[in-house]
Amino acid sequence: MKELRILPGPPPALETCVFTAHWPSRLDLKQEIMDAISAQLLDRGWISPADCPWVSLCLDEVLVNAMMHGNEGDPRLDIEVSVATDGKRWVVLVSDQGTGFTQAVVPDHDLPQSLMLEHGRGIRIMQEWLDELSYYRNGSCAWLARQRDDVTTS
Repeated sequence: MKELRILPGPPPALETCVFTAHWPSRLDLKQEIMDAISAQLLDRGWISPADCPWVSLCLDEVLVNAMMHGNEGDPRLDIEVSVATDGKRWVVLVSDQGTGFTQAVVPDHDLPQSLMLEHGRGIRIMQEWLDELSYYRNGSCAWLARQRDDVTTS
């Protein structure tokens, strides 16, 4: 598994933020949030339609983590979602109002005894597809980043 980065400070500033919204921590709103973020990425050409299942999977994992673990399922606590770019990659930031988490609470699914555990797989799934998965503010802000489809590499 890639090293999990959990940093104490705020996430780095990005050139252009194209979308920011707040939602209460309610799982019944999860699909609405996922659709709003996916539309931002797809409509700008930053992802292809073929990427949509992967984006949905990553968003599902990060939103559930923020709502249920970070905000402890409290619908009075909001999550904040932002979509930004630095010109070469897109970034989705998902922030909750919790205190964060440490590496110690994330099972290492490379260990045989961890394979059947109910928790911790979401981080591994996100790490597999994203170019970068980092956490800021001690884990209460997730940074999901991937190269934009509309940027060619040479």
